Amino acid sequence: MKDRNPEDRSNSADLLKVLTAHYNSLVSARSDESLVREYAALLRFLRSPQGKAIIGQKQRTGSSARRPPNVTAEQLRTASLDDIERLVMDDHTPRKDLEFIAIERFSVPRGSMRSFSNRQMLVDKLLTLTANERTHQTITAVAHGAAKQNVG
Repeated sequence: MKDRNPEDRSNSADLLKVLTAHYNSLVSARSDESLVREYAALLRFLRSPQGKAIIGQKQRTGSSARRPPNVTAEQLRTASLDDIERLVMDDHTPRKDLEFIAIERFSVPRGSMRSFSNRQMLVDKLLTLTANERTHQTITAVAHGAAKQNVG
């Protein structure tokens, strides 16, 4: 790749040198033939254009994982349950936003986000929390209606 940083090329070359030396030591030690064959295939791949693209990539720094959510806490506080439900059910809503909704709108502890191993589990939990809040609103409305009838 022409646009790669010279430092990336150097790191890739150093990595290939180390792996080649390791391969040579396996051959010298008369390691299992199938292992040596597989290692040789790995080295061939890493020297190919596809392999060079893989080992030349910079590792992610995690800065993208810390990006701010697309919704604000204020928007979540004022959003209707229907709006929240639409956002949760939208396949394009990032997991980070779903976590933000759970934490900010429904007070789910931040540490419990790990218990939702995949996106669908988190979506299901949010839909349940939305349904529960809707039920509480209905009970409150009925209770207030009954109280007004008793007063009047």
